[in-house]
Amino acid sequence: MSDGAVHGPGNEEVHGARGGESWGGHLPATLVREMDREMRRWRVATVNYGVTYYLSRILLILASAVVAADQNLGGGHGSWLIGWVPALALMVAVMTAVDTWLKPQQKWRGFMESRDALADLMIQAGDGMPADQVRAKFLKLRQQHRERNIF
Repeated sequence: MSDGAVHGPGNEEVHGARGGESWGGHLPATLVREMDREMRRWRVATVNYGVTYYLSRILLILASAVVAADQNLGGGHGSWLIGWVPALALMVAVMTAVDTWLKPQQKWRGFMESRDALADLMIQAGDGMPADQVRAKFLKLRQQHRERNIF
């Protein structure tokens, strides 16, 4: 069992998240799995908040421009938009409130920071950091992540 892989209770091999490459050979299998699970969750949330942030900004800019230009749209190619101005105005108000409440830019940055910190911890673990130190740092990182990024 000195092949560098983590072996669980049933002697199953557990690899890290980096394409089957073992990064935590000396760590308990449950800790490796939990760190891999958090890495996947934080990676997906980073993408989701990034997409939400940029899409909401683009939609807010476009809808706001149409609402602001409603008096100038008559008689031109954009005259069909005049009927949508009340709905777009409502959408701008609602999206602005949701954006303020969700804070997608802050969440996006927070998830990126947490994801990067966990990746660094996984590198340190792969370089031989003792399991108790890895677990303590992982718990602290998870707690900081929840305090900063979760509602």
